[in-house]
Amino acid sequence: MSEYLKTCEAAARAGGEQLLLFRGKFAVRRKGPRDLVTEADFASQDAIRSVVESAFPDHEFLGEEDTSFADVGNAGSAVDEPGGAAGPGQPAGHRGESRFVWHVDPLDGTTNYVHGVAPFCVSVALAEAGEVVAGAIYDPLLDECFLAQRGGGAYLNGTPIAVSEVKNLSEALVIASFPPEIDPESDEIRGFLRVLAKAGSMRRTGSAALNLAYVAAGRFDAFWAVTINTWDVAAGALLVREAGGTVTAPDGRPFELQTASLAATASPPLHEQLIELLVGG
Repeated sequence: MSEYLKTCEAAARAGGEQLLLFRGKFAVRRKGPRDLVTEADFASQDAIRSVVESAFPDHEFLGEEDTSFADVGNAGSAVDEPGGAAGPGQPAGHRGESRFVWHVDPLDGTTNYVHGVAPFCVSVALAEAGEVVAGAIYDPLLDECFLAQRGGGAYLNGTPIAVSEVKNLSEALVIASFPPEIDPESDEIRGFLRVLAKAGSMRRTGSAALNLAYVAAGRFDAFWAVTINTWDVAAGALLVREAGGTVTAPDGRPFELQTASLAATASPPLHEQLIELLVGG
C-alpha cells in the first residue's frame, strides 16, 4: 500500500471516529434552506486535515467545510479564505497552486446523520494534476473502509472487491442523487422518471460517496448524480473504475474531476441503457 493510500485510510478513519463521538451531541446550522452542517462536520474535517498535513504538508487541502463552526454560527455562511471566490465544486480557499490536492468530504450524508439514521460516511481522495490517484470511503457505523489506488484495484477492509455482473437495466438496483433544490419540470427529473420506469428497482440513500462505494462492491448496480461536488465523488469514482466499472458524465461524455455530474455502472451494456434514458431516449 502506498503512503498516499495509507494516509487516505488513516485520515478517513480519524474523521469517522469524530462522527461517532458526536452522534446525538451536536448543534446544527444551515448552509442553505435544505443544506445542514453540524459541529461533527468540522470536527471530522479537522481530524482529517491533521492527518493529511502531518504526512504531506506541501499538499493542498480542499474540504467541504472551509471555516470553523464558530464562524458559521456567527456569520451564517462559510467565510472566504485567501484566494478569492470559489469555482464550481470548490469552496473558498482553493487556490489551485499545488500539483497535489486532497478532496475531502468529512461527513457525506449530513441529513441522515442529523436524523440519526444511516448511511453516512467520510470520503478522502488525493488528486495529482487533476487525476485521482488514491481514495478512501469510510462508514464508521459498519467499520467498513473502501480503498482504491490508481492501477492497484479496489478493496473493502483489505479484501478485493468488484462490480456486479448485471448487464440489463431491468435487473439492476439503481441509485439516484439530486441537489437540495431541483425544478420538478427539469430534464433531470424527466430522466429520473424514464429510468424509474425501466429499472429493476431504485433507491435514494442520501450519501453519494457510499453509493459509489456500493457500486464498486457489487451491492448496487448503477448510480447517477446531478450537481455534485468534487469531494462527494473523487474517491468513489476511482473505486468504481478500479473495481471494473464504468464512469462517465450522465450524457456519456468522459468524466472529469471538475464535472458537476456523474454516472457509474457495473458494465458497459448497463451503462449504455442508463445513459440513453438520461439523455432522453
